[in-house]
Amino acid sequence: MSNPITRLVPAEAMEVVARRSRRYMEPLARNEAFAAWVEMATRTQAVLGATTDGPQRLAARLVGRRTAAQRREWREQQERERRSAGTPGRRSAEGPSHADRRDPVYWEQRGEGSPLLLLNGWTAGGSVWPSAWLRELERSFRVIRMDTRGSGLSRTAPAPFTIADLADDAARVLRAAGAERARVLGLSMGGMIAQELGLRHPELVEELFLVATRPPTPAQVAGAPEIAERAFDRPQPGESPEDFLRSLWAGYAAPGFARREPALLDELVEQLRERRTPRVGVTNQALAVLGWHGPRRLAALTVPTTVVHGAVDRLTPVGNGMRLAGLIPGARYVELPDVGHLVPLEAGDVLVDLVRG
Repeated sequence: MSNPITRLVPAEAMEVVARRSRRYMEPLARNEAFAAWVEMATRTQAVLGATTDGPQRLAARLVGRRTAAQRREWREQQERERRSAGTPGRRSAEGPSHADRRDPVYWEQRGEGSPLLLLNGWTAGGSVWPSAWLRELERSFRVIRMDTRGSGLSRTAPAPFTIADLADDAARVLRAAGAERARVLGLSMGGMIAQELGLRHPELVEELFLVATRPPTPAQVAGAPEIAERAFDRPQPGESPEDFLRSLWAGYAAPGFARREPALLDELVEQLRERRTPRVGVTNQALAVLGWHGPRRLAALTVPTTVVHGAVDRLTPVGNGMRLAGLIPGARYVELPDVGHLVPLEAGDVLVDLVRG
């Protein structure tokens, strides 16, 4: 579902306004009252969108046509079925039927052992993980990867949404996968979803691994705004999409990582290009993060938790990991020297050892 605001105002104009208002928005982004307002506005917009969507679909059905949204959903469902065909362990959370449009969250699972749910970060779907790292995890775990709403094969899922909605999605995926209790590893925005999952559905979570993430507003430590802002950019004239993505994501890692590990970065770029998150998905995920608040709630988190953070993370500074470990009772804190935001790429072996315990 598209954002009604972006239907009224061209996307380019919205981006210009967002960039020019950045200096005013940054203090607001660390204000809990503002975050609560964003969350309330998101929920209201979701209800209004669902209310108007139903009559449009009914009218289209009566005249024997699909709406534009239904056509996008149909194409995505076809892609899901192609991806699932002949690949054991791959499916959507509610099965392959097109009737699942009300909750179309796609997930895959591979490997043997106890369940491990991976929750990726902003703009990255469930297919964007280092392949060698995944194979190592799959030797010990049944690894479940889901596409967060707006990304991967969940691009047509209902929007806008909140971090709580994404946590409920994760709970449904775990139940659909038959995972009574699972280890959960959340990276960046995925770490926020993991925290909310532990608060809302503790019976499903055996242990949390919160990687390169932050606590809810207002307890976060702000990162370099120009780095996050680049996610909304387009390639410059003469710049290929591959070069743009390589430059963007290299900026998230520690200095020198792209030069030392070009093959890992090339694989990441290829995964991102295969199914890139559209701008509306990027925006809706950003709004979910902006509306996430309430750090005091973490005192009620009883799930065993390990917080992992790179010491030179510029996108989500290391102070976030320190604060998070202090807010969660009994949390273990692991700081990785010379590691940036892309911990599975930069220190994947350490993560594997931590999850194996």
